[in-house]
Amino acid sequence: MRTTSIFDMTAPGGSAGSQPTRKEEAYRRILEIVLGGGSGGESGGGLGGGAYLNEQKLAEAFGMSRAPVREALQMLCSEHILVNIPRLGYSVVPISIREIFDAVDLRMILETESVRLACRNKDESARALLSALLLREKEIQEDEEDIHSWIVKGDMVHQTIAEVSGNIMLKRTIVSMIDLLRRASIQLILEGKKKPSGIHYHRAILEAILAGDEEGAVNLMRQDLRIIKDLIVKR
Repeated sequence: MRTTSIFDMTAPGGSAGSQPTRKEEAYRRILEIVLGGGSGGESGGGLGGGAYLNEQKLAEAFGMSRAPVREALQMLCSEHILVNIPRLGYSVVPISIREIFDAVDLRMILETESVRLACRNKDESARALLSALLLREKEIQEDEEDIHSWIVKGDMVHQTIAEVSGNIMLKRTIVSMIDLLRRASIQLILEGKKKPSGIHYHRAILEAILAGDEEGAVNLMRQDLRIIKDLIVKR
């Protein structure tokens, strides 16, 4: 069973790859606005500078009724990504620096273990999954990506390694931490920060896992997570 992130729904077709419902489409498009990758039908761009999302304006911009938009907004509120402010609209839920620190520290503990387990997993289908991801990583021109694309692709690497670990509860917890830090990335994107250039740990981590190099993979994972912490926290 594959554990997916709520942010996987940003991909057209939803997390399952099937034709999305109107609610799923609204969810995806609203989340793109929140992450800075779409227009809310108002001023364009992401949701920043104290701006609020308006249900009616979103419905008009998406060319759909208010019902699926309302359901999508309520879903995002239940996931603590948005909050409904009476008479104003919907705003992004702020995440504290303490939460970010704690989430990265927890990921450091959990993902070093998931890397070790992934290194020991000799199942052919698991290795094929990692090999396919490594091939994709080699085709990516990292230094040409914007920060949002870089975060999304990096999160996929971490989720896949967690899946290959074979521990369902470990995987679920890692995915929940990835979601929280993706929400934290909203702030850094809106602040106009840039992704670090010339740092490509994901490819090296995958190569180390496939080679069965536990210590090498663990050290690379630690360095990668330190970059995430520095990137989000440094002001």
